[in-house]
Amino acid sequence: MNDNKAFIDTNIFIYTQRTDSPGKRVIAENVINQFNCVASTQVLNEIANVFTKKYPMPIEKVECLIKSICEISEIVIIDDVLIIKALNLQSKYKVSYFDCLMIAAAIDSDCKYLLTEDMQDGIVIDNTIKIINIFNHIDLIPETKNT
Repeated sequence: MNDNKAFIDTNIFIYTQRTDSPGKRVIAENVINQFNCVASTQVLNEIANVFTKKYPMPIEKVECLIKSICEISEIVIIDDVLIIKALNLQSKYKVSYFDCLMIAAAIDSDCKYLLTEDMQDGIVIDNTIKIINIFNHIDLIPETKNT
């Protein structure tokens, strides 16, 4: 397991673009810079949806954001194997299917952490991955740098 590898939930990337939450923006940017980031096609799709509907920005800017995330992150393709893993995780942990899809992608990518704002903070899934709400427990995030 790579101690410096973290799956980044959609909301963390979203905060890097928001000007209405400067404190969270700084934390999100710092966290992204500390880890070898992993995201999934699900995350990219959610970002595209958020920035074309909820917080509209020009399509060109959304495209640039997606490309920049792809440049700094390993991207996991959601396939049938991950969908089945997510369904099994959902059955076992009673967490939402879409959260389980991220958890499955994170486990499959050998991440030690899943960094988020939304999921249950501090739980460890399958003795493999720890979910950390970066805004509640920034002290749980080790001081590491990308290499």
